[in-house]
Order: sequence, then structure tokens, then C-alpha cells
Amino acid sequence: MSSPTVPSSSHVLNACNRLMGSPSYLGLPSLSSDFHWLCEGRGHVLIHMPESPPDTVTTTSPPTNSDDGDPCDSSPNVPSTPVAVSLSAIIRINREDFWLTSDGGYQGPGAVWRDILDVKPSCTVSNPSIEPVTSDFVHMLRNLHLLTKRCVTPGFSSGKSFFCADHQAVARFKLRHRLFEAVDMDADSEQPNECPTAPFTFEHWPLTKEKNRAELLALKNSHCLLPVPAYDVAGFLIAPSAYRCCLQGAIAEVHFTLSHWGIAAAKRNVYGSRIVFIRVLVLPPPLSATCKKRKLPLHINSDETPPYKYTRV
Repeated sequence: MSSPTVPSSSHVLNACNRLMGSPSYLGLPSLSSDFHWLCEGRGHVLIHMPESPPDTVTTTSPPTNSDDGDPCDSSPNVPSTPVAVSLSAIIRINREDFWLTSDGGYQGPGAVWRDILDVKPSCTVSNPSIEPVTSDFVHMLRNLHLLTKRCVTPGFSSGKSFFCADHQAVARFKLRHRLFEAVDMDADSEQPNECPTAPFTFEHWPLTKEKNRAELLALKNSHCLLPVPAYDVAGFLIAPSAYRCCLQGAIAEVHFTLSHWGIAAAKRNVYGSRIVFIRVLVLPPPLSATCKKRKLPLHINSDETPPYKYTRV
């Protein structure tokens, strides 16, 4: 980590110092060898296993596809209840490709989203360009590339589902949020179990198009709404209606999990992230509004028509 050469936010410095002690911080110069890809369903999830605990069970990871062997590095002993590792980074949330809103900009069923249940709000992140974490972002990208290369289905290409670049070829990667979670039904009741936390209701959840309210309400008895776990500089949960103004362009500490699956039809490896936690460290810069100055008279006579200047179009 480079020493600060320009004034930096105390929030950024404190977060950096705190995360440096964690092996899951992607800004470390070297990647820990304790990360492993574990088979989960038809895909894989990244876990952190420092050493084999005494009470472990042997698992055999099935192949990603019927014709291919398991693409990931395997460990003979896996904890009986493995948990996806939460990777951490300090980044800038880009203004471009920002869809981390209350409904991901959902317009209705179409080519992007089949239905509202399919919506996964997302954003891209890049170098925060603030010391002392500017140089750390280089390590973050390298470590993420190393992790994804450890889980590749033979014969499959790597798509652009996770890594991407803007029009100026600036390296970025994508973060996603799961908006809905299915709830279990009680065995003796037709009413679903209450969600652990429900600060926002289906009736008042902000939507890009109010016409989609009925589609959202249809999920009320079977799913929970999951607000983005994003907190402002003061530590307060950000309201869904304020995601864009509080997150777009902000420097933030992010925690996320990493998963992999293969698309057999396209023979492509797909990597995805799921946001665990976002903490804003530096507020987004204000948008600069440029407009033509237009002088208005402070007083006009009642019998005079004020002059107007028309803009040519």
C-alpha cells in the first residue's frame, strides 16, 4: 500500500487500515491460498478455508456439466457447513451503468428482465482515485482475475458478465444485488413466515413505472423485499428512493460474495457477485449543471410586452 501523497478522507484511511488486517481484503499485494471454489447446486461459490478443522466431512464436487469434469480446485476436506467468503474492497461506484436502484430501472417484461422477480439491481465499480487506496485497486483487479482463473470450465470461454471496461478502457467490475428472497410457508398455516427485517413494504416500494405495482404485489405472499444493504457516511441505512443520489459516484467500502456457473449452450463461463454490505466513505460529487444564462427584467410596465430571445433549433 502506498503512502498518502494527497489529502485523503479520514473515512477512507480508517477503512483501509481496518481492512488491511483481513485476508479477504482484495487490496493486499498477495492473494491468500486459503480460497477455494466449492460446488453449490449447478455452480460454484468461493469460500475461505484457512485449514481443515477436525470436524470436517469429505465432499465430492459434481461436474458443472455432464460432459465436463469439475473445473475448480478441490479440497479433500470441506467444512460441513461452508459459508461463502465475503470479499472486501474500497472502490468508486461509477455513474455510468448504474442500475443499483430500487427496481433496477425495470420497465416491464422484456428482453432484459423476463419479469420483476428476475430483476437484480447492479452497478459497476472502478478505481476510487484517492490515496491511500489508488494503488490497492491494481491488486484488487489482479486478485479477482486470479480467483476467477481458478474456476474455469474446460472448453468454455470467459464472458463479460463480471469484468468490463468503459469507453476509455478503464477497468471495472460489476456488483449485483438480489432484490427478492423466497419465504418458507409454515407447515400448519397458509401464511408465510415473516421476513427477518421488513423496514419497507410492497405497497410503498419505489418503482420506475407505477404500472408494475400489481406485478410486485403479486409476490407479497411468497417473497421478501431485500433493500440494498447500503449505509451512508453517518451509518444510517439508505432509503430505496435515495440509492441514486447517495451511491452513484460515491467512494465506498464494499463486501460481496463471488460465484461461478457455466452456460452450456454458449460454452461460456459466468462469474457473478452478490452485494453483502456497502458503506459510503466519501459522498458523490455534486453534478455540475450547465445552462445558458438568461436575464430577466426586474420590472415591466403593464402596457409593454417584454422582449423574448428565442433559441434556434
